Amino acid sequence: MFKNSTCKICKYIRYFLLSVFLLIILAFIQHDKLHYLKFITPENAATLIIVAGIIVFVGKIIHYYIDKRKKN
Repeated sequence: MFKNSTCKICKYIRYFLLSVFLLIILAFIQHDKLHYLKFITPENAATLIIVAGIIVFVGKIIHYYIDKRKKN
């Protein structure tokens, strides 16, 4: 589906838009059964983004120090 595109950012944008589009379709089709998704709030999304960012940051720092040790 996305094999022709070489830009990673373009792929991420497409995946994001596809997931949002699927959530919108789900909301229109299953509007009476969406009480399972009440835990998705702006606060929870922000917390998830911050935690994921911290995990990626720490992982990159660890990777940097491991590569630095190998070069010395």
